[in-house]
Amino acid sequence: MKFLGCLVLAVTLLNSQTGCKKTLFPDFMTADEKKFMEAVPCFPEHPKGGIGIINTELSVVTKSTRNELLFDSRENWIGHSASTPEVVIVFDGKVWTSESLPHGFDKSKSVVVSFDENKISFYNYIRESGGYYGRGNEN
Repeated sequence: MKFLGCLVLAVTLLNSQTGCKKTLFPDFMTADEKKFMEAVPCFPEHPKGGIGIINTELSVVTKSTRNELLFDSRENWIGHSASTPEVVIVFDGKVWTSESLPHGFDKSKSVVVSFDENKISFYNYIRESGGYYGRGNEN
């Protein structure tokens, strides 16, 4: 099961086969995690309805002109333009960049979300699972 989790993590943070590019991984990821993820090929996946579910409290918007996270019980987060790569970490109920993580950050209690032009990838360290969604056009 742990191998499956690593495989999902690897596939999660990579782009689709059409235009795969190097993902900027957060500093807290180990060299082995980064090396393993770079060795896995890219496979596109598409959500339904423009929403990709990460967990019961967090989703991504795949049909938007912006990078967006939807929270179940708090204000949604809107980032850069969808054409701009962006990596954020959800920890302690807030959205952080890897450069601004708070004192006491614990990656085992976080979710990493990587926004690329054609794909949104995530890894949920809490559940040791991940996935990815292809981006659609805004309707």
